[in-house]
Amino acid sequence: MIDSIRGNVLKQSVAILDLGTSKITVLIGSRGINDTINLDGVGVCEYGGFACGQWLDGERLSHCVGQAIASAETRARQKIEKLYVGVPNEFSQCHVVDASISLNKKRRVTDRDVQTLLDNGNTFDDPNRIVINMQPIYYTLDNSHKLIEPVGMTSTKLSGSISYILARNDFIEDITAAAGLAGIEDVEFLSASLAELILLFDDFRRDKCVMLADVGALGTALTIGRGDGICVQKYFSWGGRRITDALADKFDIPFKQAEQLKRKVILSLEPDFVPPSDEEEPPVVQTEYELEIAGEIKRFDVAETNLVVRLEIEQLARYIQKALKKCNYDYPEYTPLSVTGGGIIPMRGAIEYLSECLAHEAEAVKPMQPMLDSAPLSSALGILNMVLVSNPTDGGMINRFKRWFSKRKQKE
Repeated sequence: MIDSIRGNVLKQSVAILDLGTSKITVLIGSRGINDTINLDGVGVCEYGGFACGQWLDGERLSHCVGQAIASAETRARQKIEKLYVGVPNEFSQCHVVDASISLNKKRRVTDRDVQTLLDNGNTFDDPNRIVINMQPIYYTLDNSHKLIEPVGMTSTKLSGSISYILARNDFIEDITAAAGLAGIEDVEFLSASLAELILLFDDFRRDKCVMLADVGALGTALTIGRGDGICVQKYFSWGGRRITDALADKFDIPFKQAEQLKRKVILSLEPDFVPPSDEEEPPVVQTEYELEIAGEIKRFDVAETNLVVRLEIEQLARYIQKALKKCNYDYPEYTPLSVTGGGIIPMRGAIEYLSECLAHEAEAVKPMQPMLDSAPLSSALGILNMVLVSNPTDGGMINRFKRWFSKRKQKE
């Protein structure tokens, strides 16, 4: 019985590739008990990343993709036959289209009607991009009430606000070629940001509106989503490495040690605080961070260190504010900014300070998966989860995925 179960899991396992700003991650996994994710193999390779729509070390891209794939295959003890690749915001565009079809008479909406609506809205004829995802923000029927799942409802027409994600052809060509060199000919692409939204937020929260900033090492992907689609996506070249570089410059220390110092930062520390003299056991006030460099203990003033970090987080806040000002989607003002990725979350107090700079609620989010609840894994696990939810044997990733809860109306 156990062997049979294991065999089924292996048959249902899928492989994904996630391109972060500093690391390429390949996961081979399957759906576990209680909607968990089982990982059979993991492969990670550091690479140059990307900025301004270009690879920073394009010559090594294929080598790094191949190394991550080979490592995952070795650990999983299986060959990858098909690879699903997450396309970052930097290499994709989001377009929201209002589409409508007539049902000719009052009848129940079918899956075919929904697919026809999605196809009718897909009028993009861009020689440099291709549609990789089309998902509903909401649907409407005769009564104009907003729905997420219209199938089975009665109406004479079906309309909707549909989100289309288009990926750049040159990105697809580069990654397809790299996968081909690793022996994988079957490659399919999907939006990495959409996958993250599906993993990190439940249906009910997405129906209201979600805002996510994935802060990586070299850049930040800012995404606003609603329903099952993306309304707005932005990307800007500010990442956690900016803080590391600033600390290295300030204290004239190597990058590796500056990264260690960054992870010791506690922005809530108040080194100038003087406790009341009448306390029997006054609290210990930390005024220095300690770090071992070349066998010697180095000390760094808390106030100076925290100031360097705060100045960089303020810059991140300005980037986010600028992006939101250019946003043409009228999102609810109460929508909190959710932050994931490994760029600033490891620093205690960083999210709270970002919230203060934005004058807007901010929160840290991470995958709610046993043993895999790490913010830097949000994108890779999101891609894997989306493929598993979508049933990749039925129609491909470009089609809408089935929701766990159907026929839920969304209020204005």
